[in-house]
Parts: sequence; C-alpha cells; structure tokens
Amino acid sequence: MTTKLTKNYFLINYRERWGLSVFGWIFLIFIILLSSFLGIRNLYAILSPVQREKTDILVLEGFISDYVLYDAIKEFKNNRYKLLIATGTPLEYGGLLAPYRNTAMIAGKSLIKLGFDSTKLIIISTDEIRNDRTYNSAIVLKRWIRANRPDIKAVNLMTMSVHGGRSKLLFKAALGDSIRVGIISIPNFYYGPQNWWRSSKGFRETMNEAIGYFYVRYFFKPYESELSK
Repeated sequence: MTTKLTKNYFLINYRERWGLSVFGWIFLIFIILLSSFLGIRNLYAILSPVQREKTDILVLEGFISDYVLYDAIKEFKNNRYKLLIATGTPLEYGGLLAPYRNTAMIAGKSLIKLGFDSTKLIIISTDEIRNDRTYNSAIVLKRWIRANRPDIKAVNLMTMSVHGGRSKLLFKAALGDSIRVGIISIPNFYYGPQNWWRSSKGFRETMNEAIGYFYVRYFFKPYESELSK
C-alpha cells in the first residue's frame, strides 16, 4: 500500500512532511539556550587569552589604562625580559592639551615616571591613520625589528582584557611567520570573566570585541600598511 505524498491544486500543492513535535521544539530550544550559555561563559576566555612565548621581548600596547602599567613592570621583572617596546597610535581626543599626542609615548613616559629603566624601553609611535590602528602599529613594530633587531624570533604582547584575542591575530598577521607572538591579556578593572554581561561597559566592550575578533579571524586580509614607508 502506498501513500500519496503530494496533492496539486492548480496554483498550490500540498505535501506531507516530517516536522518537530512539541517535545522536539522544546528539546531544540533547550539545545540552543545551552549552546548560547556555554558560548557566553567561554567568550571572555577566547577574547582575553594568556599564552606566553619564550622570549625576552615584551611589547605593550600604549592605549592601556594606567593600572596595566604596574602589571607591565611586574611582568618585565618577574620574567627577566631584556627589552620593553611600547607601541601606539595618535590620541583620538585630548591631543591639543596633552604634552604627548601618541599613546605609545604616553605609556612609555608613564613607565619611566614609575621608575622603569629607560635604557630598556623602546617607544614606537605610529603616524596618523584612519583604519586598522592595531594592525598598523604592528606593521611599524615589524619595520623597527627588521632595521634594529632582526634576531628577534618571538615577542610577548601585553594588552587589556577582551582586546587580547584580536590584538594577537593582528600582530601575528603583521609580523609574519618568522616571529612568534605570545599574548598577555590583563583583566579589566571594571569587569571580568564571571560578570562582564552584568554591566553596560562590560557587555558593550565584550560584544564589540567579539564582532571585531570574528571579522579579523575570518575576513581580514593582511596588507603592508596605509602608512608611508
């Protein structure tokens, strides 16, 4: 005995099909909610990795908050680095009032004021750019390494919180396969892995970095630079 699966009615047709039952829909919704919950719980860890490489070169992104400077000094001393390189881009606001108009310069001079040895500090400032500020600051770092320390085979990059995952991807894209990039993401003072979604600042910054991370990982194409050589 056969069952007719399709019925034609001039402009429309009726076709029998399999579909989810009420319990099937409940199970599907449960799986989606569980996956979303696990994704949210692991999102901070993905965006804020800590994966050190064996190296004596510490690179610090200059846009960081002041409290990260203390962590940078501690990291430098405890792991016996020989050189700290501060990278950065021009200030987006306040430059007319600040004595230093680049985040690399601000971070470097702040480290010196905290007692850091200036002979172990290199400040690499990036000129004004419109797009991909992190990537272009890494390009300038690559040029400095080529010109001054071609022996460098690995660096550890220190940055803030959920910016870490994207920063590592961009620095790795800029520096190339010949230089390994470790990452040290310093926890944010205002929120952390267990409560980032409970504040507007934490939710906004984490979701913004999640979108940026996804874009860089799957769509960003490395290029030389928009800066003059």
